[in-house]
Amino acid sequence: MSPAANTTVYVVTGGNRGLGLGLVKALLARPSTTVVATVRTDAAAATLQAEADASGKADHSLLHIVQLDFSTAIPADKIMAAFKEATNDTLDRVDVLICNAANTTTPLSAASTTTAEDLRAAFETNTISPLMLFQALWPLMQKTVAPAPKLVMMTSTLGSIGGMEPVPAGAYGPSKAALNWITKALHAEHEEAGLVAVALHPGWVQTQAGEYSARSWGYKPGPPDSVEDSVEGILEVVDHATRDTVSGKFVTFTGQTLAW
Repeated sequence: MSPAANTTVYVVTGGNRGLGLGLVKALLARPSTTVVATVRTDAAAATLQAEADASGKADHSLLHIVQLDFSTAIPADKIMAAFKEATNDTLDRVDVLICNAANTTTPLSAASTTTAEDLRAAFETNTISPLMLFQALWPLMQKTVAPAPKLVMMTSTLGSIGGMEPVPAGAYGPSKAALNWITKALHAEHEEAGLVAVALHPGWVQTQAGEYSARSWGYKPGPPDSVEDSVEGILEVVDHATRDTVSGKFVTFTGQTLAW
């Protein structure tokens, strides 16, 4: 049975920990919500299911877990096959796609010392995979029952060229800069379809990735933004996102517009 017309269908990649897990739990707390969350491994799937069960779901909320490892870009047909299997082929639309999964483990080195291997790894997960996922799910997004399909590319101020951060960003920074470009391009290319595509910086969040960057830069206070505050802000932006407000833009979880 396909989701009811009053049910909102979200897809969240990297849903088993950190910001992704926070988003999944917050969305499942809403009534009439279906969440499809991707994870890389069986162990990650078990962790996510346990977290979802422990948090309790709202009435008529539903979680599907799809095992997809985006460390290497996956062809669209294989993505769709995995989605159909995980949802028993009941997913006939997607209302909101949140591309959250990222490679955050490459060294935050200076550009002059960043290796080709690190660049390839970062671009596979952070740039190519989100685009391939969008291409795979776009036919379902066009069937949204909401006013418009929404695409959220989770990015970072480390990918800003106009407002370049005063810290080394290794391969991560350029991979997010490229993701920003793709986000704006998708916004421009799908005007007639009404796509809302936003590049969203979640803050410097107290996650494994956030702590890794703090250690890399020797910043002892650590990341300032909690997962809860970031998730609340992200969903506030997403819920109210339109073509006229944030689509085709690079914004923070507080709604501030950033320089590309």
